[in-house]
Amino acid sequence: MKRKYILLLFIFIVLSPLLFFQNAQTIDYNYHIVKPGDSLYKIAIEYHTTVNIIRELNNIYTDLIYPGQRIKVSLKNNDNTNDYYIVQAGDSLYKISQMFNISISTLKNINNLSSDIIYIGQSLLIREKDNLHSISGQVNFNNKSLGTQVISEDHTVINEILPLKINPNLPRYTEDEIIVKYKPVSVEENNQESTDNSGLITINSLDTKEGKIVHYRVPEGEDINEFISKYRELDNVAWVEPNYIFYTTAVPSDSYYNYQWGHINVNLEAAWDIEKGSENVTVAVIDTGVITTHPDLTENLLPGVDFVGGKKTYPIEDYDITDYDPTDETKLVDGGSHGTHVAGIIGAVTNNNKGIAGVNWQVSILPIRALTRKGGTSWDIAEGIYYAIDKNVDIINLSLGSNHQSSLQHEAVKTAVNKGITVIAAAGNENSSVYYPAAFPETIAVGAINENNRKASYSNYGPEVDLVAPGGDYGNPIYSTWGYYKEGKTVASYTGMIGTSMATPYVSGIAALLKAYGINDPNEIKERLISTAKDLGEEGKDNTFGYGLVDAHSALLEKKNNQAVVFTGTIDGKMIKTKSEVKKINYDRSFRLEEVQEGKNFVFAWLDINNDHIIDSGDYFGKTEKELIVDKDINGLKIDLFYIPAGIDSPLFTIEN
Repeated sequence: MKRKYILLLFIFIVLSPLLFFQNAQTIDYNYHIVKPGDSLYKIAIEYHTTVNIIRELNNIYTDLIYPGQRIKVSLKNNDNTNDYYIVQAGDSLYKISQMFNISISTLKNINNLSSDIIYIGQSLLIREKDNLHSISGQVNFNNKSLGTQVISEDHTVINEILPLKINPNLPRYTEDEIIVKYKPVSVEENNQESTDNSGLITINSLDTKEGKIVHYRVPEGEDINEFISKYRELDNVAWVEPNYIFYTTAVPSDSYYNYQWGHINVNLEAAWDIEKGSENVTVAVIDTGVITTHPDLTENLLPGVDFVGGKKTYPIEDYDITDYDPTDETKLVDGGSHGTHVAGIIGAVTNNNKGIAGVNWQVSILPIRALTRKGGTSWDIAEGIYYAIDKNVDIINLSLGSNHQSSLQHEAVKTAVNKGITVIAAAGNENSSVYYPAAFPETIAVGAINENNRKASYSNYGPEVDLVAPGGDYGNPIYSTWGYYKEGKTVASYTGMIGTSMATPYVSGIAALLKAYGINDPNEIKERLISTAKDLGEEGKDNTFGYGLVDAHSALLEKKNNQAVVFTGTIDGKMIKTKSEVKKINYDRSFRLEEVQEGKNFVFAWLDINNDHIIDSGDYFGKTEKELIVDKDINGLKIDLFYIPAGIDSPLFTIEN
């Protein structure tokens, strides 16, 4: 019995290599006869290989060779070695395919390989000569209004509004005002004693559950820093700070641009097939005020208020506002109405044959003037937030910021969020750390991207950034409603601005769409916005893009959309036959197809929104106008991708392969 097993084992050992090599290609090596003066290094150079490969092929463990020695070098080929790769120890078809950006199937086809087995020293053809080419270019998403021009009604206006960089020479706070919060214990007694002893003058005050907040004027000629230091030492004081000045996040420059590309970047057209907005949703815009008579905005405006310059004292529950006119009185020379631009992005009247489209076709915008073009104080902004709370708004948009952390403002934001309000704020435009109030954890902090989904050059960054949205960049602004104050009257118009101030209302507008769609919980609104955002840059949350680019359609569906793909093919009736790999575009919308066969082909771009694997309504689709003759590498190709609206006969095409 033992002899029988030994015999079977012998047969297996002898026959296994024979069975194996029946399915392997015949190996035929080059051989080199060593001549005087040869070395392994010299031989490796001659045969376009390496010393290590020669050693492995010949089981040589030293550099010693002798004249007349027969050295196995590599598999024979008589072709240009530039088109070949010599297999080394540790290589695999997968590894080689990644090295040369070529598919495994192509490697096997052009080398007549019947399996994935390769051998050290084997020469693999990497590129089939005069047959495979590459196509690279850019995919451009376009809306249904492609070519519609947005022109200023005042032809003298040719400026963009470029992002503010906080000038270090600008005042950081009002020079004669401080804000003090007292602890709730013995507030009245201690407050009166502190005020009497210091000579401070009360401007206004707020009564809160956590204690009284008092806005003081410092006596003329006194240093506010001394008062701040003094009050910080008092046991009955929770905190004390200057009345910081906050600045809007855009200032004037030049150049003009005519399309609302930002709407396409956030996938609004697909979203509008689901939800267009509702007048029952209220968004408070705390800003420089608005041009209340703007014909492309007025239908969606609620009566607003003005908190700039108010001197009255009142409890938080009973506001005595400055006046009920939120008109932005910013002149043309000062850049015009920042608040009108922000409000228009959220909810310009849409589908009215004029001007621009808002994120929401219908929405109620509550304009609260708390800033001038020169900025606004933390006190006025906090007043605006508390007023918005009292008016039961759904969303607060804060396209403003400062690199100073205001406790007063933070408490106002926390109160709003605790009342179920979504607070969305601009990250800032210094290409540095995130501004306040966006840096507060209770807000949704918004950075800016340009038309190609890259970080806008000015956009602030850091771990506080939650989302990015279209903010524009130099030469490619965001267009919206606008206007300015002239000789006691307002002039309504349109212009382009760039900044995180513009990105923020995109997120506020999409949050309003979610609210109109029936998503009432602010925590769910935030979760939908961040969980369905289009990831840009590093995988997952990062300091540049946060969770990614906000996507209106994905947020409404509560699922991430697919990435657009490109491929070549031919059209046969309503059938597209693919002729190349189907490859996802990059996040900046660039693409590169490799291994494209010679011949005539269309190049297609497609975003399968509804994931049904056919090109139909709800998708984005585009192709080259005519078939391309592919006989060389093609670079710089541009493909326009259009949304296929509901109601279009579907499917447009089915896909073969």
